[in-house]
Amino acid sequence: MRKSLFFVILLLIGFTVKISFAQNNSSIDSIIQLNKYTFKIVNNELVGSGKDFLINEAKNSQFFMIGELHGNKETPKFTSAILKLLKPEGYNNFAVEIGPFSKKKLLSIIEQKNGVDSLSKFYKKYNSNGLTNPIPFFDGIDEVRMLEVALTNDYNIWGIDQEFVYAASFLFDDIFNKINKSKNNSEDYENLYKKTQISLIKHLTTKSKSKFNLLLKDKNICEFISESKGIDKEITTLLIELEKSWKIYAYGNGPTKQYFESNNSRAIMMKHYFFDYYKKALLKESNPKMILKMGSMHTTYGKNPLTIYDIGNTLYELAILNNSKSFNLALAGRYYIRSSGEKIDRLKYVPEYKKLFEHQKENMWTLLDLRPLKKAIYNGKIKIDNKKFKNLLFRYDSILMKTLTAATDDIRDYKK
Repeated sequence: MRKSLFFVILLLIGFTVKISFAQNNSSIDSIIQLNKYTFKIVNNELVGSGKDFLINEAKNSQFFMIGELHGNKETPKFTSAILKLLKPEGYNNFAVEIGPFSKKKLLSIIEQKNGVDSLSKFYKKYNSNGLTNPIPFFDGIDEVRMLEVALTNDYNIWGIDQEFVYAASFLFDDIFNKINKSKNNSEDYENLYKKTQISLIKHLTTKSKSKFNLLLKDKNICEFISESKGIDKEITTLLIELEKSWKIYAYGNGPTKQYFESNNSRAIMMKHYFFDYYKKALLKESNPKMILKMGSMHTTYGKNPLTIYDIGNTLYELAILNNSKSFNLALAGRYYIRSSGEKIDRLKYVPEYKKLFEHQKENMWTLLDLRPLKKAIYNGKIKIDNKKFKNLLFRYDSILMKTLTAATDDIRDYKK
């Protein structure tokens, strides 16, 4: 009798656990469904319930963060629509994942009469000799068109990332052209510059994992930097910042592999650049509003997956200090379709998105407000055991899902 009763109790416990899991799952789905918005983008305009949701968030926020997936057509398409949508809400600043000096160069080319043509030629010139593109993320025509939208709408564009290591070739060209005039076209300086460019190409194209340390220690490069400092204030600053960037690369790629030091130093550099721009913006308005577009790793609240407190968390904290708000969304999508037509299932790489991907509506932009779900977790109404899924929920205010249908077209292949 006792054994029978024992088995009955076990069965009841198992049944109760199954019911509990089912109810918990159902609760998660119902909360997501109640806080789901969709839209389409037609002629650079958002159409659908998601538009009103985003406008409302923008009105009540100071910082609007777009955590992106790099290299596709959809992200700049969405960002272009947001730039246009948020301008009437007081957003005058647009920060992107690019070094401040590279940003200046990029805009100087785009703002020319035949800007896109000139930029295409620029990339062709500096993407030779085995080097990679000199300014990452803006080597695609869709990203360039997005910048044109920002400029047309009078945004101040902030470059708040480190200088890309492959930018050194064109930056050194610009430095030489400016400094050489001050040196009265010195033959010695010109010879040093030529040797420096040879050294740059040699180190940047080597397969050695110590290439960044080699850049920092190369005799010609060090001498060129030394000879170029102290004549022009902006160039001196550029060379100091360039050396800092190389050290960040060296941390992550040297023999000791100091990944935390590399990523943390980069995040700190982003924050310094941000505040440089922010202080200038404060001279014009008391609480300057800004749109930030960066890889979703950088826009998280709390620690990102690399255990770094990145720029997204800084903006969250700054908004609290200013008695304002921040809003961040992460762009995602169950599938990515390569240019070849191959369909890649991203669930293999980000399994923590599984529950969210179930709510993605095909052929629509699907926006999920995660904050009610977080509140339910905090209040003990639902329990989530999957640590990665829970961390994902806590890092963002919302998730924006869309199947990524194509890679952006290379600017070098641009045709009118």
